Amino acid sequence: MKHLRNTELMEKFGTVANYSVLGGMLACSGLIGVYFWKKGQSSPEDTLLGGRSMPVIPITASIIASFLSALTLLGMPAEVYTQGTQYFAILFMLPVICFLTGEVYIPVFHTFQLESSYQYLELRFNHLVRVICGGFYAFAMVPYIAIVVYTPALALEQIVGLNVDISCATMFVVCVFYTSVGGIRAVVWTDCFQLFFMFLSTITILILATVNAGGMSAVFDKNYQDGRIQFFNMELDPRERHTFWGTTIGNGVMWLSVFGVSQTQVQRYLSLPTIADAKRAVKYNFLLTSCLLVMVGWLGLVLYATYSSCDPITAHQVRTKDQVLPLLVLHVAADIPGLPGLFMAGVFSGSLSSVSSGLNSLAAITLKDFIPEQRLSRMNNIQQALLTKIFSAIFGLLGYSMTFLIRFMPGMLEAAMIIGGVINGPIIGVFTAGMLLPWINSCGVLGGFLGSVLISTWIATGGTVYKHHMPYQSLTAPAYPSNISGCPPDWLTDHNQSVVAEPSDLPGHLALYDLSYIWYSTIGASLTIILAMIVTIFTSQDLTKLDRRLLSPCVGRLARWLPGGCGRRM
Repeated sequence: MKHLRNTELMEKFGTVANYSVLGGMLACSGLIGVYFWKKGQSSPEDTLLGGRSMPVIPITASIIASFLSALTLLGMPAEVYTQGTQYFAILFMLPVICFLTGEVYIPVFHTFQLESSYQYLELRFNHLVRVICGGFYAFAMVPYIAIVVYTPALALEQIVGLNVDISCATMFVVCVFYTSVGGIRAVVWTDCFQLFFMFLSTITILILATVNAGGMSAVFDKNYQDGRIQFFNMELDPRERHTFWGTTIGNGVMWLSVFGVSQTQVQRYLSLPTIADAKRAVKYNFLLTSCLLVMVGWLGLVLYATYSSCDPITAHQVRTKDQVLPLLVLHVAADIPGLPGLFMAGVFSGSLSSVSSGLNSLAAITLKDFIPEQRLSRMNNIQQALLTKIFSAIFGLLGYSMTFLIRFMPGMLEAAMIIGGVINGPIIGVFTAGMLLPWINSCGVLGGFLGSVLISTWIATGGTVYKHHMPYQSLTAPAYPSNISGCPPDWLTDHNQSVVAEPSDLPGHLALYDLSYIWYSTIGASLTIILAMIVTIFTSQDLTKLDRRLLSPCVGRLARWLPGGCGRRM
């Protein structure tokens, strides 16, 4: 394969066929919104939950599409390229996440037929817990949707020449349009359409890139010989970026916080008619998610087999690891009409599906959790449905505005990633305490949540600062690719051999700051539960007044195995 310069590849992308494929995907997404707008939504339940009568297969596709964003399609292959395969040990944890989601969380949400997952927190604890947790969720979601749009847009600008401002504006306009006018039905069916693009583009590029790299055997052998194949790194040091324990337990808690209690996913479970349907959707979701993860992981192996002797980051052909996959796509498919456009449509689809799900969930919690019941009672169903559309548009505008803050203040990107990491953990800690620990009261869970957020933020912020100046040197991870011995001469015209700067010491460093990011959610969830139990000791909880339906059904089954007195009290 001939290594062309990035400027030459940009020229190859600008064809009518490529832009037609990309434009066609965006146009079809908008038309789906128009279709469901014409069908109408007469109530907020129609707008937010599709009348609780959605089919299982589209909901399954929507769950996958809303979780696997463009960050997944670009970031996971890049992670394998730079760090090896250890991250994908999460595949071993997927059956456990599936079981816990279906047996612990879904039955409780479905029993009360809620429209917002945070409504449960008021039933189990009080209104203040509901509002605070919902507020933190919204605070984390807005910068997340900005990241989901801006990060791939920036990567595409620097590789294929698509202007970042036009990309961001286009994605937000299309997404806000079909989300606002079409409601959850438009979001779900558009997710199905966009997931098709994600799978089609990934499979097509995977086959083509594997053939160009010499076939499956050559790709695997090269990665295996260079020590890139890791699944059972049993190192116990939590400072290591990826280990078996971190990618299963640490990352597993983060994934459980999304699939188990996140409003984006709970909203989809509640749009299905029965608990059995919701459980089926969860099972199908994890099966298809596993398939897509295997494919994007294999793309990472192909990246290494292709660029192991000519790292485009070291050669300054790209700036970040997220741009390596688009570079490969143009190398292997630039001369095939429409194929690079298909890949970019898949990346855009990943962004659109995640953003539309985020906007719809933000509209739901704003309507149901932040507007007083007395005011809502004075509105008819049509007015409430209109209000959800307005909220979707407002949050879309906020998300688009955040792309400008991230652009000019690089620290904002890191801050937003920290916010997402340290809030998801405490939130699932609150829901888990409520559903599994009947003696936890509202004072305990509120103290545990706020204390956990503060401590997690301190650890994550300290880690961000000190890892920049004093990075932890891994003892078990594969080395970053940096070989440029196989690069063509014109790739190296801008390359200057430089001496790596020595890490600079900063006062106040704690070993806690070296913890891998992958443990943040686990730390947050654990701290929430532990602090909640401690605070509850000094207050009280009358178990006789607790509605047993607020507890997960598995608590009752577990109680039958406990000694007589304990079982009866639970």
